[in-house]
Amino acid sequence: METTSRRQGSSNRSITKQEIRCNTSDGTDYISYLPSEVLLHIFYFLPLKYWVIMSLVSKQWKYLWTQISILNLDEDELVTNMIRKTIPCPSCSMFPNHHSRYQRLQHALHAARRQFAAMVNRILLFHSGCTIQNFRLACRHGTQDAYAPMVDKWVQFCMTSNIIELEFNFSSGMPQSYYNRDGLVVRRNTYFQPYAFPRHAFEPKILKILTLYFCKFEASSFGAFRSLQRLSLIHVEILDCSIGDLVSKCSTLEDLSMKHCFQPDKFFICAQELKIKSFCLIHCMTENWAKFPIDITTPDLLTLTIVGSYLMSTSVKRATKLLNVKVDIAQGFEDHAQGNFLASLLLDLYHCPKIALSSCCLQVLPIGDGLRRLMQLPLQNLKHIRLRLRSVKEELPGISCLLRSSPKLERLYLDVDMPLEVEWDAYLDMIPHVFEFEAQSYWESQSEPPIPCLQNCLKKVNIYGFTGKSIEMEMIKFLLENAIVLEKLNVYYYGLHPAASGQQHLNYKWVQFRNLVSLMTLPKARSQARVKMSRLRDAVILC
Repeated sequence: METTSRRQGSSNRSITKQEIRCNTSDGTDYISYLPSEVLLHIFYFLPLKYWVIMSLVSKQWKYLWTQISILNLDEDELVTNMIRKTIPCPSCSMFPNHHSRYQRLQHALHAARRQFAAMVNRILLFHSGCTIQNFRLACRHGTQDAYAPMVDKWVQFCMTSNIIELEFNFSSGMPQSYYNRDGLVVRRNTYFQPYAFPRHAFEPKILKILTLYFCKFEASSFGAFRSLQRLSLIHVEILDCSIGDLVSKCSTLEDLSMKHCFQPDKFFICAQELKIKSFCLIHCMTENWAKFPIDITTPDLLTLTIVGSYLMSTSVKRATKLLNVKVDIAQGFEDHAQGNFLASLLLDLYHCPKIALSSCCLQVLPIGDGLRRLMQLPLQNLKHIRLRLRSVKEELPGISCLLRSSPKLERLYLDVDMPLEVEWDAYLDMIPHVFEFEAQSYWESQSEPPIPCLQNCLKKVNIYGFTGKSIEMEMIKFLLENAIVLEKLNVYYYGLHPAASGQQHLNYKWVQFRNLVSLMTLPKARSQARVKMSRLRDAVILC
């Protein structure tokens, strides 16, 4: 009986496998009959090399990959994968010495780059006349490259095709365009030169987003970009014209971002109105220096970011819609004119409710007549301030100046960083008299007359990177004693590295416990104000 049941079980199992084989051979091929939209959606998750492989699986899929509207052609990535398949391990006996391996590597590199160029040509050929959602081309550019002339053809194809988002990156493996030497920004001379855009009046029809890396162009030679909404320039050299001429070619431009760019001395001086809504200017400079004047009119501007080494005469007029401003200047030494420049800029931006300033901005703000001008024309709309501090006493007058000139301030955020002092008039060895005070007693002298925002509206203060230094404790003490409507004061400190010893962690916890006790025992103008101290990792949740 037992033997019979085993045979029946065995026979049942064999029938099941046979049925599976029959169903597999005679069943329907669901993948081949999937709609093209579904197949394209699957292709989007595959690297480029698998697109070609998939095109060889079925005649139906042979040209399906040409319909993909997201193309990312990165020479470094593709060439590296090709070389790995052709060059064996360095310890292989095929290469008895380093010289032969180097020759083989160079030969493989040139061959792989030729294959990359051929692949780009083929992809562009098959996508001729198609609408491409996103196209990114990243390649090494050199005037001596064998396929350097092809780059012009690729650029011309992309600028005359139906592409919505376009990115050219010619900086693969390139060094930075400038570097910092002893506090000065110096241009770096490199063997590689930025790619020179063809002098052609390109007029793309549906291009909305354009990003350029490591190239140079003459703005006067460009045509009209009627649909362009966002323009990002990184390590780009603009050879002529002004920001007004550039923006006038883009009638729908809303977002202009320039990072590490070179431009003419008076590029940012423009009499006509600019319709942009977002303007980001990070570490840009002229041919010889990192200072340049800014004089623009932007009635529709919403966000403004200026990051650099030095500040010169800066005016942003009629920016009545501004929502967010960031000014981050980090010079190594400075003169007395910086306070006037910064005060003039802040007065132009008095409509903005949110402003972020760096430590150097705070140190230069009280210099000259900047403090007097801010007090005469207070920033009536300013409600949120974010300050990056260096825990030096030269910041204190700037902080006090901002508090007094912001009568409607509701939130104050302080980011504490490593100490960095500005060298004032390094060549004359002169320190402004405004800094002739003792840090320990500075805030005691600021109690009278009362600061309006502390009396009426400051409700929340967040301090990030708290270390417990006396200069920090004195400022917290002043805020607690004078902020009558304060609701929350959150203090966040850095944790120790996990590799620290157990004794170090124990000592650090004891130090933070003492800091917490000191904070909790400080007198408060409002007894209901909550003081909380926690690690910095919790800041995102609590702020």
